[in-house]
Amino acid sequence: MIGKSRTGVFYGWVIVAAGCVILSLGAGCQFTFGVFLTELCHDLGWTRTMVSGAFSLFMVVHALTYSVAGRLNDRYGPRLMVMISIIAMAVGFSLMSTINALWQLYVSYGIFAGAGMSFSYAPITSTIPRWFTAKRGLALGITLTGIGMGALISAPLAQYLISHFGWRTSYLIIAALIFVIALPFSHLLRLSPSEKGLLPYGIEKIEAGSKQRDNSPSSTVDFTLKQAIKTKTLWFLFAMYIFLYLVAKMVWVHLKAYATDVGITPMVAATLIGLTGGFNAVGTIAIGSISDKIGRKACFFICFLLMAVMMLWLLKASQAWQFYLFAAFFGFGCGGSYMLFPAATGDWLGTKFLGSIFGVLLLAALGGAIGPLLAGYIFDTRGSYELAIIIAAAVLFIAMSLSLIIKAPETNKLI
Repeated sequence: MIGKSRTGVFYGWVIVAAGCVILSLGAGCQFTFGVFLTELCHDLGWTRTMVSGAFSLFMVVHALTYSVAGRLNDRYGPRLMVMISIIAMAVGFSLMSTINALWQLYVSYGIFAGAGMSFSYAPITSTIPRWFTAKRGLALGITLTGIGMGALISAPLAQYLISHFGWRTSYLIIAALIFVIALPFSHLLRLSPSEKGLLPYGIEKIEAGSKQRDNSPSSTVDFTLKQAIKTKTLWFLFAMYIFLYLVAKMVWVHLKAYATDVGITPMVAATLIGLTGGFNAVGTIAIGSISDKIGRKACFFICFLLMAVMMLWLLKASQAWQFYLFAAFFGFGCGGSYMLFPAATGDWLGTKFLGSIFGVLLLAALGGAIGPLLAGYIFDTRGSYELAIIIAAAVLFIAMSLSLIIKAPETNKLI
């Protein structure tokens, strides 16, 4: 059967599994930062704005190298890109154990870890759609559960390690885990089904004339990067993505600090980050599967609405159960949203140049540089995160509104 390997298991699912594991290890680069934030502030005498700045630099480097990683992935494939990623992240976290000056924090985390994460996320998320025509949303959803599952494990693990070994040794342990576990899985990655003598999963149905939701031109129209940049679709996606990054990174960096400020214990607060990640994983699978049936637009609306409401809920949260509820629903919506972007990009703009196109779209990660720094500054100057939370809710409602008007571009009407 077309698309099946000799063992009867489509190799695309191997790519999905490998990508899931790699992203779960890389997730520690982002989700543990909020756990270490209060430790760095207390031990080294830095303000939350100063420490948050390192995460903002991480996101700037992250965003600027996405495009490079996407293009190189189109040319050299994900194996080499992900190997570079793993080495860079491991080096960055190892150096974090030695920092004593602010510039060292920025170089170790902002540059090394930031570039490293780009060279795994962009190649993996732009490779998966090449392997799947049918069940593309589900495949991406399963892959991106790695981020949520990584957060679920890494955040409380980091707090446990800090409590028992101190933050410096904890960074070394996490670096070793990333390198030893993720590197072997990188060798399983392949850019396209043709490398295994296969065709994309479900290609027979497309060739038979089946239609996808949202008037998707998937597998029939492949926009070049130059053409994609001229479409309203790409820029609406970009705006929605930058708002998502702004809020998600703000929450992941400052949630522990916000919770401890109102009396939640450090371990419970760290667990909240992990729980957010766990439901992030649930959201990626659930929304991935649902979006294959009802379309990406409807799911975008649902996810952004859910997150916006939860940010307003956070304003009044003061007890553990209220934070748990926030983590569950916000994490679910966030995970679903992240999955939708590569899926919708592949659906509406094609997969042939997806690495390059999605790499440019991921410049929206610059929003992740703004959110944490803004929240840190607001706290340091006002003594409260309230204004930051209100801003976060507002931009999510804007993104929700954009999801109502976005649509697939018409092939012959590029603006």
